[in-house]
Amino acid sequence: MSQRASRWRTGLRRTLWALAAVVAVGVALPFGCVGNRMFNTEPEDYLRNYSTSGGLAYSVAVVEFDDQGQPWDLRQLDAAIAEIRRLNRVSDDGIILYQFIHGWKSNAARERSSGERLAWFEKRVAAVAEQSELASRGGIGTPRPVVGLYIGWRGRTYSLPILIDASFWNRRVAAHRVASKSLQEVLYRSVNAAREHPDAKCALLGHSMGGMILEETLGPALVSEILLAEHTEAAVPVRYDLIVSANASTSALHTKQLIDVFNRTHARLVLEDSAGRRRPAGGPMIASITSVDDGVTRYMVPLAMTLNSLFVRYRPAEEGSLASQRRLGIRTAGHLPALHSHTVDMGGGDIAVREIPGRWNDTPFWVFQVPAEISRNHGDIDGPLWGRLMLRLLEGNRVFDPSVRMLLTVGDLEGDSAPSG
Repeated sequence: MSQRASRWRTGLRRTLWALAAVVAVGVALPFGCVGNRMFNTEPEDYLRNYSTSGGLAYSVAVVEFDDQGQPWDLRQLDAAIAEIRRLNRVSDDGIILYQFIHGWKSNAARERSSGERLAWFEKRVAAVAEQSELASRGGIGTPRPVVGLYIGWRGRTYSLPILIDASFWNRRVAAHRVASKSLQEVLYRSVNAAREHPDAKCALLGHSMGGMILEETLGPALVSEILLAEHTEAAVPVRYDLIVSANASTSALHTKQLIDVFNRTHARLVLEDSAGRRRPAGGPMIASITSVDDGVTRYMVPLAMTLNSLFVRYRPAEEGSLASQRRLGIRTAGHLPALHSHTVDMGGGDIAVREIPGRWNDTPFWVFQVPAEISRNHGDIDGPLWGRLMLRLLEGNRVFDPSVRMLLTVGDLEGDSAPSG
């Protein structure tokens, strides 16, 4: 057999194998596909009521979005707002609203095949309610009901493991669509309903691509709040007492832009007590937290962003810049130490969050990594140490104390009292 014929046969075999692989994937797709549909169609599905062992009421509501960033059924939002107002009326100190945007590989269903993130969230809302009870026993107000709002989107398109991993690029594009004006409306309508009670508190957590959705949706609104404080030269109330973006796949370029606004305006976060005294908040306005062992944001996001940016033009690196525009564009803030504000380690079995001396990012937008003991990988926000870290940030901003309110201000805190403890 000639060398030419041998190469022809080898090429034919490879082509046939490739065609077989395409056919196999094509056969598997219909069986492993998770449809673009709403999972919680009945009121008893998208609003559930619970109570802690101590009798404190808490509820979990669901609002779902389709692949184009549109709410499936606004009755879900109406039910959530009605529940927020109901519990606000029966609570002397208002409610705690806890919103969550899930990420890649999850949906708005409770079944194992949908990632079980909704079932996990129900447990987290229960933990916040229990902490509310515990805080009241320490003399901080009365136990306050908790409403959890789960923002669902089609983060999981397949049930077969190989196809789930291959959906990364497609789901990242969909996540950008979910970061929509409609989502901002849902988030702010529910927050505004909670804020109808002056002592209510609001927190928001986004995970993975949900963290990216969070930052892209709320970033412009946060800039508006910062510039309002600068223009009026007065402290302005904030909508959220804490915003956390966990293992987010956000481009560091977007993160740095918001940090730049904080820096240029010298924006600061303060807590004001019932007597009008102010002191610096013990936690951030927004925090981007990434596991040191998060392989998705360390490797997959840069690969995806590199492919997506083949025809994108970046500025040349400037002298003295923290990182080149291209490096910021293809990486996440969690893996760019120049943007970090804090370090976290486990000292004596406890979580120690420390400011980085001389850090460039000295703003209310904290960026830091956590060790594997707290988060083992991209999807791990389930463990007790992660829950303890979240509670520490909530407590730093006095979310469980109805007697204080959070304000955004600019400049120094001259004449304000120093933080106690």
